[in-house]
Amino acid sequence: MGRLIKEGLICGWGMSMVNTELIERVQSITPLTAVQNIYSMLDRDYEKKVIPYCLEHNIGFVAFSPIASGFLSGKVTTETEFGFDDVRIWVPQMKKENIAANQPVLELIQQYAKSKDATNAQIALAWMLKKYPHVVPIPGSKNQERILENLGAWQVELSDEEFMELDGRLSQITVHGNRRDVGFATEYID
Repeated sequence: MGRLIKEGLICGWGMSMVNTELIERVQSITPLTAVQNIYSMLDRDYEKKVIPYCLEHNIGFVAFSPIASGFLSGKVTTETEFGFDDVRIWVPQMKKENIAANQPVLELIQQYAKSKDATNAQIALAWMLKKYPHVVPIPGSKNQERILENLGAWQVELSDEEFMELDGRLSQITVHGNRRDVGFATEYID
């Protein structure tokens, strides 16, 4: 990557699903431009080390699955059936028992959505945009309506007081079905 940067073929590079140990190793060879890890109101493990490390070292953090595979939108319920080709069948948070157990997070988001005349997804994204200056969410969607809804999150303003209250209350809620339980990232979380 360093050679490609030197030759002007790329401007920067990034890695996905990495911890600070790996980031530090590669930084000593060729500095990273971005890290792309899972991050949402339900997946906050990277707040402990990776996100602060990236902020300190001027590395962008790209948050994938910022709406927790659709759960934070409120549109996924215990009645939702995922097709055999839907990756969410493998996501622990999408198991019926975890969807039911994580309802307190949705109830909290809905309070803010109602007061802000916004959708749940917009509140989840607005929270993320306010939390860190170098974190950029990349919500996935297969339809134009959801894409436009997600783009509307930039118009949702949480005051410092609202943000602190929301963030504090989120921190007190136990999340069920952590994605690292899948096993693909267990050794990388820090």
